[in-house]
Amino acid sequence: MTAAIAKTANLSIDLDEDQNANTESQTTDNTVVSEDGAGASEVIDEDGDGLDDLPKRATTNDDGSVTLPLLFKRTLTTKKDGKIRDREFTELTFHRLAGADTRAIAAASAEMVTVVAFARSTRLNQAVMNALFDKMDAADITDAGRVLNNFLSSGRKTGR
Repeated sequence: MTAAIAKTANLSIDLDEDQNANTESQTTDNTVVSEDGAGASEVIDEDGDGLDDLPKRATTNDDGSVTLPLLFKRTLTTKKDGKIRDREFTELTFHRLAGADTRAIAAASAEMVTVVAFARSTRLNQAVMNALFDKMDAADITDAGRVLNNFLSSGRKTGR
């Protein structure tokens, strides 16, 4: 019976226990329960706000890039090598940023930082991303930002 208890028991050590003894208690999922004077409790998630988690519809590719299907497809008319064509965007594939990418993003004006970051990460021509971004739905823009936040807040696991 002791062995069974040892396998299922979780030990939590709260280094701030003295400071939080009267108002907070730790739950098993690492959230903090804060009680007001009336005994009502509110769960405060200290693990983050989810903005750097990948959207559920995003998929991680073998090379570490992330493909985000767009909720609202967009079509752009582009010209390349003298040929005019319609390009339909139903998804965007984001790649991790390198030093040169971060330098280009830092050099962008405040209004263009997000667009430049999207262009560098998706490896789309800046002019194409400018036009696409202006046509993108806000929900797609928000989730694309979450993909970038995920790259910035976490690294690919290498086992080292």
